Amino acid sequence: MHTLILPLLDDIIAARADKVTAWFDARFDETPALPYSSVDLRHSGVKLAPVDTNLFSAGFNNISRAARGRAADRFRNHLARIAPEGGRLLLVPENHTRNLHYLENVRVLAEIIEAAGWEVRLGSLMYDLDEAMVLETATGADIRVEPLRREGGRIGTLDGFVPDVVLMNNDMTAGAPSILVGLDQPVIPPLELGWYRRRKSGHFSAYGQVADAFAEEFDIDPWLIQALWHQCGQINFREKAGLGCVARGVDKVVHLTREKYRQYGIESDPYVFVKADSGTYGMGVMTAKSGEDILEMNKKTRHKMNVIKEGALNTEVIVQEGVPTVDLIDGESAEPVIYLVDGRAVGGFYRVNKGRGEYDSLNAMGAYFTQMCDEVEPRIEPASGANDAPCPFRVFGVVGGLAALAAAREQVI
Repeated sequence: MHTLILPLLDDIIAARADKVTAWFDARFDETPALPYSSVDLRHSGVKLAPVDTNLFSAGFNNISRAARGRAADRFRNHLARIAPEGGRLLLVPENHTRNLHYLENVRVLAEIIEAAGWEVRLGSLMYDLDEAMVLETATGADIRVEPLRREGGRIGTLDGFVPDVVLMNNDMTAGAPSILVGLDQPVIPPLELGWYRRRKSGHFSAYGQVADAFAEEFDIDPWLIQALWHQCGQINFREKAGLGCVARGVDKVVHLTREKYRQYGIESDPYVFVKADSGTYGMGVMTAKSGEDILEMNKKTRHKMNVIKEGALNTEVIVQEGVPTVDLIDGESAEPVIYLVDGRAVGGFYRVNKGRGEYDSLNAMGAYFTQMCDEVEPRIEPASGANDAPCPFRVFGVVGGLAALAAAREQVI
């Protein structure tokens, strides 16, 4: 019988709660948390591992009312450290004027920060916007997005609103916006953590250090809380350049995973995800079981892997151990997504994708979101009835917190 990761971690949290809290506090004292993040987790029963960490989270509209309240409390703490005398915040969103669900995320994020006691305005990076624009969100609510004006080292809106803090909700795939470079006001997260510069390999390198330290402190196998990975650069999928490195990386990760499967008595075949080393939105992702799958890739798959968000070429990839999901919502494969503010879990939801299976990437066309239990205190217990289910939120939150700590460390590695 395999050791199940959720009860294992829950036992640690229950028996050594003060020590777990102190462990995180000490490390966030050394490396202060970023304002917010979201972590995609995969739970196979035996292991629970982060597979993606987004620093410009776009799903605040999917977390519960209670989670939004916790987020407001954490934002209040975080912003008080950044600007102790401040009270005005400029939120800079993506230029997704047609993505109504994203716009609802912006509305809810602004509402959360207003609940933390700050005045919030929305500033657009659209170069041709010369007057305020009202946009309707997925719920029929309106948000007002304003053009920006810079004077010297300070940014503000055309009508004279000058923020104490600039909060990015734009992942900057295309580069750091010149209007925001070198500001006197704090910009959080830092522009340098945009996808034009940030790499998943950098994040998972930092995460490996964090996970190893946590595992040593609490006496568990670090493989149970992280996915193995390998990085390759100098790739051109269209021209088939650099694919040998990717193929060797696939074989390496599959081999190492198979060794762990033998150790834990797991009988299924290991597999990997090949992902763009930068960017989000589930673009530039494929699965493989051997290096031959890479070398025999057809033209359609190579074309899909060649370009990611905003037309950026995909020239660097990570080969990441595939973690099959055992989580199901209404019979469909699901994966937990945890939202953190100031490094602490505040809530989350499940990403579900009808028609996709336990081995597939669920962050793809057809995905939808459903709320998860986000009670902080209850322990995981065996289900006592057909309608009873454990509440694993605090376990998800601890592993998500490890990813948030790794994200904070990306700046200093």
